[in-house]
Amino acid sequence: MDGIDGVAPKEMKFAGIAMPAGISKANFTFLFINTFLMGMFMTVPSVIQPALMSDVVGIDQSFAGSINSFLQNMSQVATLALVAAVGALSDRLGRKRLVFAGFVMAGACYFMFGNAGAIAARLGIPNGAAGRICAALSFMPGRAAEFAPFAPGLLVSYAARLLIGVALILGYPQLIAMWGDYSSGKDRGKAMAMYGTGVGLAAIIVFGVFGGILRRSGVVSAIMSIVALAAVGGLVALAFQKDHMPEKTAERHRFREILPLLRGSRALRASYICAMVTRADIIVLGTYLVAWGVKAASDSGMAAGTATMLATIPMMIEGGVALVAFPIIGMLTDRWGRVQTILATVLSGGVGMCLLAFAPTPFSPVCFLAAALIGIGQAGSFAGSNALAIDASPKAMMGAVLGGVNTMQPIGVLLFLGLGGYLFDKVSPGSAFLLKGGASLAFLAWFFVARKPIIEEIRK
Repeated sequence: MDGIDGVAPKEMKFAGIAMPAGISKANFTFLFINTFLMGMFMTVPSVIQPALMSDVVGIDQSFAGSINSFLQNMSQVATLALVAAVGALSDRLGRKRLVFAGFVMAGACYFMFGNAGAIAARLGIPNGAAGRICAALSFMPGRAAEFAPFAPGLLVSYAARLLIGVALILGYPQLIAMWGDYSSGKDRGKAMAMYGTGVGLAAIIVFGVFGGILRRSGVVSAIMSIVALAAVGGLVALAFQKDHMPEKTAERHRFREILPLLRGSRALRASYICAMVTRADIIVLGTYLVAWGVKAASDSGMAAGTATMLATIPMMIEGGVALVAFPIIGMLTDRWGRVQTILATVLSGGVGMCLLAFAPTPFSPVCFLAAALIGIGQAGSFAGSNALAIDASPKAMMGAVLGGVNTMQPIGVLLFLGLGGYLFDKVSPGSAFLLKGGASLAFLAWFFVARKPIIEEIRK
């Protein structure tokens, strides 16, 4: 509509993103706040799990790699099973309702996680049966007797992590979709960068603050802080977030309907493969770097809380670099191109993982450089692959398509944590990072060969 004297009204923007009709800066601000909070819930297990397993559950550190890998994988199993269906459901029910439910469930499940030992004792879970179950789940059925002393608390921890995974998929995929709903094609890279900035800022806070809380007050206090933040996130979602979804049609889109899109779109397939390979980076980094630190502390007599704080320094660097990189990557994604940005940043992340493989200790300066490279890789591969997927998807099916993208993450995580945990315990901590870095570089080679048809497709 023209303004006074036929002059078009000035376009309103938030962080360079043109604001659609009916959406205010306050709506963008509260979306960013909940992106930040959900990012904390996604990141904090990497920090608290090794200390929780050591100080509260009391695991044998010779099983640290396998146990921490399986804890992370419990969340990924939930994601793999449900995230695509939840994405399609959000297209019909709305994003806001699911985000609210995710925060409420996350708070309850983190409380359960922090009190796993007490809950196991209250339920009277027998050590022998729990030992057999936990040993089997950790792919060590012949060592059930060694698991038995700490197995009841570990079994409850496994269940809690599975439920935390369900809570997360109710939340973060809907927040990604909301950033897509709030942006047009020309601003999509910047919108994905804003999501990544919120998550990156959350990582800095988690690795910077929660390591200190662990050292001073213990792991249970850290978890209770997360429970309180979940209540804040639920309140923001319920009272201040606003859906801005495509106009509903009589046709209902289901997850299976994206399969023909995948067959017909090289760009969409590339986005899915990129997500599968690269989105495991931050989980692999956090899981094994902190577990390596706690394991090294056990061998040297250092307190687990102190080791956790030291091992999280590279994670803080990774989060800080990603935070700075996301706005730059967002502009590059829109101006330089999705494909070119993905190529450059996947190279950075792959080299960073390979550097970690040869670091002498988890506290080495080599880890700092590697973490910085991984931070650049995280920003570019996330923003680029999401923008690529949204470009290739019909607007009304965005939630289902992004649900499919998010399904690729747990497939990759299950693979890299499953094999990586075995390599961590049986070969060396560095071998888990080498596996991940090699996979990223292999994807890079394939994507480089396929780049021209993908560029032509998204230009149409």
